[in-house]
Amino acid sequence: MKQVKICPDCDSEYFAHIDTCADCGSDLLTPEDNLKLQDNRRECKEKALENHVVIREGDLKWMDELFHVLIDSNIPCLVTSDAGCNKSCCGGTYQLLVSAEDGERAKARIEEYYAEIDPELRASNEMKDQGKCPACGHSVASDAVECPDCGLTLILIE
Repeated sequence: MKQVKICPDCDSEYFAHIDTCADCGSDLLTPEDNLKLQDNRRECKEKALENHVVIREGDLKWMDELFHVLIDSNIPCLVTSDAGCNKSCCGGTYQLLVSAEDGERAKARIEEYYAEIDPELRASNEMKDQGKCPACGHSVASDAVECPDCGLTLILIE
C-alpha cells in the first residue's frame, strides 16, 4: 500500500512527503487522521443547537467561511438566512448561529481567526488600547471615533 496524505478540505491526494495542499493551502493529513476529522465535522454539524444565538451576520460566502472555522474548532453552528424580499434584488442576510453556551467560545475563535487572516488587526487593536492611532501613532481618547491628526476612523458606527 502506498503512503499518501489527504487534504481535509478539498480531498486532494498527495505523496506522504508533502505537507500542504497546493490547491487550497490546508495542512495534509494521513487517511486515518482525515477520517477522524471528517467524522468529528459530521458529528459537529449534526448536533442540534438548542437555545441558539446569532453570533455574526453577513453575506453567504463570509458566513460559510466562519461556519467552517467553527466546525473545525468543534463548535457546533448553523447558517440560516432571511428570505430577503423574495424577488432576488435584496440578497437577504445570512446569520451564523451557535448555542448560547458556546457563544463566548465562538466569539473568541472568530476573533482569533480574524487575527490569523489579518495580522495587522492585532497590532492596530493593541495601539488603540494604548491610546494611540494605529495609522500615525498620535494620541487619541478611548472614546474617539476618528484620529484628530490623520482622520482615520477608529470606531465603525452602524
